[in-house]
Amino acid sequence: MDHHHRDKLRQKMTSKNAILDKLFDKGGSNRKLLWGLLHIKIVQCENLRNADKFGVKSLIMKRKRDLSDPYVVAFIDDYRLLKTKHFDDELNPEFDEEFYCHVAHMTESVKFQVMDKDTIKDDNLGKYYLPVSELIKTVDENDIQSDPNIAPGDLKRVGLHKHVYLDGKKSHGSLEFFIEFIPTRMLSKSAALPGIYFNATAGNDVKLYVNADDDGSSPVVKYGGESNNEKVWNPPRLWRDIYDA
Repeated sequence: MDHHHRDKLRQKMTSKNAILDKLFDKGGSNRKLLWGLLHIKIVQCENLRNADKFGVKSLIMKRKRDLSDPYVVAFIDDYRLLKTKHFDDELNPEFDEEFYCHVAHMTESVKFQVMDKDTIKDDNLGKYYLPVSELIKTVDENDIQSDPNIAPGDLKRVGLHKHVYLDGKKSHGSLEFFIEFIPTRMLSKSAALPGIYFNATAGNDVKLYVNADDDGSSPVVKYGGESNNEKVWNPPRLWRDIYDA
């Protein structure tokens, strides 16, 4: 690519970033557009509070050991990003769970919350709010000089490893996690999903079913011919196809 075309492309990208800034600027608000992919790994919690010390299980089931049953959830506002498995009677759970979350949200923070799974209502063990400003970083002049495909205003790929006290209090225990923000400009345009076990394949046959088995309730669909009504579509039968396979 020659310098003329490179400069023209960069001007176009810079203009696009400026338009996005105007569209989503909230006049000094801390809310920012998080648009791309979040890769999150919940590592572990340590020294969590015991919310079950005088809980229903210990009173009714008379268990000698009744500790919190923790799990972790994460949110952008009301949108839940993830939920881990829970551990029974464990104040130092090791989760080691990874999640890939597509996002396109205006937000101030990503909320991480540790919960205690309970019989009646799950209890809050603590929260941590990660400011979105820690994830959104724009490229600098050195980045632009080293990569001709980026322009002023483009976002960087940012990864953070955090070990934080819940609610800012050591007595509430800690949460360790890794979070990476990959801006949309760096994502593949293909339909392949991150974090899957198998490579994408091509040339697959797809058959659509109205019902598991047609009981006569499917709509009558006519097609073909000059009046588009010479043939009648017969819906495929899922159970029959499974049986014949």
